[in-house]
Amino acid sequence: MKKPLTCILFCTILGSIALAHDPATDMTTAAKRFILSLDEKAKKDALFSWEDKERERWHFVPGNFIKPNGKRLGLTLGNMKSAQRTLAHALLASALSHRGHLEASTIMILEQILFEMEGRDIRNPSLYHVSIFGNPDRSGTWGWRFEGHHLSLNFTLVNGRIFSVTPSFWGASPAEVKEGSFKGLKVLAEEEEKARKFVRSLSPPQRNLAILSDKAPRDVYSGQDSIVDRKTFFPPKGLPITKMNSRQKGWLGEIVEAYVAKHRPQVIEQITFRNALLDPEKTYFAWAGSLKEGEGHYYRIQTPKFLFEYDSTQNDANHVHAVWRDFDGDFGRDLLGEHLAKDHQSVKGWESIFDGKTLNGWKANENKNSFKVQNGCIVANAPGRCHLFYEAQKPFKNFEFKAEVMTLPHSNAGIYFHTRFQDEGWPKAGFECQINNTYHDPKKTASVYGVKDTLEAPAKDDEWFELYIKVEGKRVVTKVNGKTIIDWTQPDDWKSGSSFDRILGEGTFALQGHDPKSTVLFRNLMVKRLP
Repeated sequence: MKKPLTCILFCTILGSIALAHDPATDMTTAAKRFILSLDEKAKKDALFSWEDKERERWHFVPGNFIKPNGKRLGLTLGNMKSAQRTLAHALLASALSHRGHLEASTIMILEQILFEMEGRDIRNPSLYHVSIFGNPDRSGTWGWRFEGHHLSLNFTLVNGRIFSVTPSFWGASPAEVKEGSFKGLKVLAEEEEKARKFVRSLSPPQRNLAILSDKAPRDVYSGQDSIVDRKTFFPPKGLPITKMNSRQKGWLGEIVEAYVAKHRPQVIEQITFRNALLDPEKTYFAWAGSLKEGEGHYYRIQTPKFLFEYDSTQNDANHVHAVWRDFDGDFGRDLLGEHLAKDHQSVKGWESIFDGKTLNGWKANENKNSFKVQNGCIVANAPGRCHLFYEAQKPFKNFEFKAEVMTLPHSNAGIYFHTRFQDEGWPKAGFECQINNTYHDPKKTASVYGVKDTLEAPAKDDEWFELYIKVEGKRVVTKVNGKTIIDWTQPDDWKSGSSFDRILGEGTFALQGHDPKSTVLFRNLMVKRLP
């Protein structure tokens, strides 16, 4: 049986070329290109609706072991044309680090090695499947999966952000190739070596807490269920992080890094921005089985949020299963739908002024079709000048405002504050916080337009950034991604001007649709009133 090992290695190198955008944009672009390459028959295998229950059915066993019908869904590498396989690996590379992509490709090569050892057709590096759920959109909610024997990588994107990469399963059999042309090849070695380094550092009292049994389980306890059974892991067992010294805590972090570093650093940054990988007080390490190399062993690291689980007992402890799970958030479960909006509204006095679904509470003036809601975002694309005003129950005077914004290349927009509704024309009242990264106007993003300007763009097109505005008394501060861009105080002798009423007072907010060639997206618009 001929297997495309050369293609796997070539695609790995090609897919690992440096990527220019943020991972969510890269994933969306790669998924769209992959879909464009498919004919109708291939699309039927590869594409699923977002609501399809298949999205949360994941497996790490060979396809014929999947219950009830022994079939894994998705489009296989073997049923793809050469160009499609290259694009499938480009999709994989959009999410993984170079190291992770190489490890994934090596796991696929192990199937060829197993075939040469066993002669069974189920051992086939072409039996890896690509599945896409929903419509890939850089401001949308969708997901995708790359899966086959010993590899199940699941990605969920919400409003253009990577909100989940779990379950993330990696396996290897043989973990160390002991004969043949690949003799000496090791896969997933760091997960074992770093854990052994850690457990050998433990004092006898620490080992008494950490080692649960001298016999390792046959497999990881979390299994292949879509939701981890919390009863299996809570209350937690093992050695708590509070009983580790600083060096051991560092080594524990190195074990976790072996799991997460298979993904692109920017992906992990998005995830850890919400939740630390290791809780400083509620992290536990547990071990079962032998401490001798070459003998069956198991370990896990768990926090209230995450689980990192490892087992090597089968085939004389030369068969590894390693998985990263999220107790509440596999497949982005805890962050989807209304849950996300409710979380935003209750944080430290902030309130949402956009429900993510409709333009209720907003009013457009000219060219009313210039604004629409798409995939949880307000999309501004004006056939002509237009402004969308927030209909506040009472005006805003002192406040903090923040929104996530993304500009398409050469686009212009703005956020007005202390303004008021008018039927047409550029708003005469209030100030404009400029949005412009590559449009020809020299006044760039976060400028207080025409009052205090920055000539260097602090953000990039095609990437989400947070734009922040604070007004307190006569002081205006703007920030991009937490970095202060403008800090301006209105002078005591400031005059508003003859054509425009540019003076701090009170009012509402307005989003600008600038021109037909400008497309700008807004989401998560939040405001907090200040005294």
